[in-house]
Amino acid sequence: MRTPTPPSEGAVAALLDAADGLAEAWLADLVDLCRLRSRREEPDGMLATADWVTSRLERLGATVERVELDGAYPYVLGDLAADRDDAPVLLNFNHYDVEVEPPGPDEAWTTPPFEPTVRDGRLYARGVADDKAALLSRIHAAELLAATGHGRPVHVRFLCEGKRTLGRPVLGDLVAARPAWVECDGALWENSWTDLGGAPVLKFGEKGLLLLSLRLRRLERDLSSQNAVLLPQAAAELAAAVAALTETVDGSHIPGLVDAVRPWSADELEGASRLTFDREFVIGRAGGAAAARIGSVEDPPLAIRSRPTIVLTAFHAGPPPGSAALGLPAEASATLELRLVADQTTEGALRAVRDLLDARGHGDVEIEVLRRGEPEQTATSTAFGRLVIDTARSVYAAEPVAEPCSIWIGTRALVAARGTPVVGVGIGRPDASIDGPDEHIRLADYRLGVAHVAAVMLGMQGMQR
Repeated sequence: MRTPTPPSEGAVAALLDAADGLAEAWLADLVDLCRLRSRREEPDGMLATADWVTSRLERLGATVERVELDGAYPYVLGDLAADRDDAPVLLNFNHYDVEVEPPGPDEAWTTPPFEPTVRDGRLYARGVADDKAALLSRIHAAELLAATGHGRPVHVRFLCEGKRTLGRPVLGDLVAARPAWVECDGALWENSWTDLGGAPVLKFGEKGLLLLSLRLRRLERDLSSQNAVLLPQAAAELAAAVAALTETVDGSHIPGLVDAVRPWSADELEGASRLTFDREFVIGRAGGAAAARIGSVEDPPLAIRSRPTIVLTAFHAGPPPGSAALGLPAEASATLELRLVADQTTEGALRAVRDLLDARGHGDVEIEVLRRGEPEQTATSTAFGRLVIDTARSVYAAEPVAEPCSIWIGTRALVAARGTPVVGVGIGRPDASIDGPDEHIRLADYRLGVAHVAAVMLGMQGMQR
């Protein structure tokens, strides 16, 4: 495979100039897509959005396939052939659903969330920053290349997902059914942003996830607590088991859990040192109690990316909260979320959890895996990684920030495991209020984001399969 060559300064300038002439049409597309209520709880809106994406890819000239899988809205797969048969293949992954986190009340918006509005050079709409602008930027990038006389230098695939729930990664079913479809020369993952200084942040990694259900049953049925002196207490025993697992937030007290965690390299530390951390934003969302905790953590932006975490997310025993019923619950359950970093594995983490419970006398606690996703990290030294960095530097006229591992969790590893290098790029800013009131993008950032993707496509033509 030949080494990709970033486009010349003149070619990048031509892309940016042409983008100015296409800005009005791009904005009309963004407004149309953001009007659609692609909320997971609203099937009609989700299906309408899948239809819109399908139609838009067909208008681009792509061959489109809809894939129906249990647990998801339709996957929309677009395939845009290149001008030559041996062209390299670029995969674009995006999602068309919105509200990854609880969004808060619509009344908190200045204008209604599904009535896209432009104010002061920014487009305000629910989901525009995550992930509709990023999705459209990949389509518009292909059109930008055609508009500047470059045709189709690379074979482009579009994988657009509509989740029904965050709990089950149905993408794994798609990859298992169509593994060759994600075996590409590079993948641009759903989203990233530009920092407040104007430097593009490129995501080269993502934490893994192991979501566990713990369950302990000690009685045949719930009983009166009047005989508590004679009976085992499932809730108390499970609480002790959970306490044993969460003694430290990074799980460093659990033998075998963090053995695989390696120190970051000098290049990775340099990239992390350029990442911003908005302390007041976190305190604003979490409340004042977060201030002391943040103050006790050395180098917060590095810590949240380089350290694994183990968190109790739910605990239940007995009647619903608020009930005044007395009694001794027959069983108790808890949910633990482990976020893993590069070189850890979900299988190794599961084994470490089981071993600690056994060693602490909690061998009767049952463990069920609710969800798992491996951590993933693409080296910046790969040919594709270098191309994404070099083209970002040229388009943004700023030194990119190579983020070794993002704080997000997802499914990148499913694609990376097929040998495809993955980098997250996108549209947005740290202050874009993603999943919050007045979510927005800057239209100037959209222009640069489209040009960056187009430059990556153009630079990939130096590769040969």
